Amino acid sequence: MKYFLLPVIATLLTACASSTTTAPTTLPSHTLMKEGGLYQTSGYGLVQDDSEKSATFNANQSCSMFKKMPVVTKIESKYQGTVGEDVNKTVNMVSGILKSMTGKNYGTTATDKDYKTTLEFRCQ
Repeated sequence: MKYFLLPVIATLLTACASSTTTAPTTLPSHTLMKEGGLYQTSGYGLVQDDSEKSATFNANQSCSMFKKMPVVTKIESKYQGTVGEDVNKTVNMVSGILKSMTGKNYGTTATDKDYKTTLEFRCQ
């Protein structure tokens, strides 16, 4: 009887050892798959640097699903605030000066979606 169980146990162990786990195929909601193995994601921020960091974080998160790193093929940043970019910077500067002098916060025209950066990348 014990000689009969040995091949059965060996077969079961071999089956368990050869089963592979696959990476999830669903991309994060912030990433689009394009043709040619390219992906696209966007990031937003109060300043351009923040939007670029956000987009880079999204690309890293997407490629990490495949245990790979993003290689950027195209990057585009643009200002999309409610007022002109120069007006926004001036209002923020004046508001900062008034706050430092009076201690009061006079507000700003800036939002955390003023800048948008779009990355096109591959995972390698």
